[in-house]
Amino acid sequence: MTSLVLQLWQTSAAAPQLAATPFMWAASAAAMDWPVEIHALGASVELFVRDNAARHQVVAPLNRPLSAYIEDATRSGVKVFLCSTAMRDRGLVPEDMLEECQSVLGMVTMLERVAQPDTTVLTY
Repeated sequence: MTSLVLQLWQTSAAAPQLAATPFMWAASAAAMDWPVEIHALGASVELFVRDNAARHQVVAPLNRPLSAYIEDATRSGVKVFLCSTAMRDRGLVPEDMLEECQSVLGMVTMLERVAQPDTTVLTY
């Protein structure tokens, strides 16, 4: 079965109207029983910080908070992996993150996951 990996490179709370899209894709694919992973790189790791108020910005046109889209994805079974370098650069540890988003991977492991022949990768 094909796996889906959504790499969050440019996704951040700085543009919440754009940040909701990958979580909608992830939740939809998971609802179709696809194995789905989100790989959070760079500033996107900040979307998963427990006390980050920016996660709750309202996204038009549905006027839902960005955090609701993130919760939809994780409730659907999407696995979130945080980049170890991005975490270190921001002084973050897994305990700072949302409970369901505390798995940390290095770039080599992320590259191995996306290089699998049965994996589709979307980059945001």
